[in-house]
Amino acid sequence: MIERLQEHTANERTYLAWIRTAIAIAGFGVLIEKLPSTPNNTWAGLALVFLSAALVLMASLRSLVIRKQIEGDRLDRASFGRIEVLFSAMLALLLLTVFVFLLGLVRTG
Repeated sequence: MIERLQEHTANERTYLAWIRTAIAIAGFGVLIEKLPSTPNNTWAGLALVFLSAALVLMASLRSLVIRKQIEGDRLDRASFGRIEVLFSAMLALLLLTVFVFLLGLVRTG
């Protein structure tokens, strides 16, 4: 039996949820890029794809940090808080990108 299996599986579920989110965001970026060309489409689509790639990197880093903490039987609340603040900042950037894109559609539409 794997020691602390419940914590490891919870960590993996969280990681996979972030990966699914990043794939959805990248797909939305590709969709925006394929719309009839406007200046907003190009930068917004590329921004979403690049931000989703950064989200995958951050999710991988978070997963590895949490795994080491679980294996070492020490959960450092301070580092966990910093990781969550980074995720919040990334999501704010993603939402800002979508907002600016939609604002551009309203102005040109």
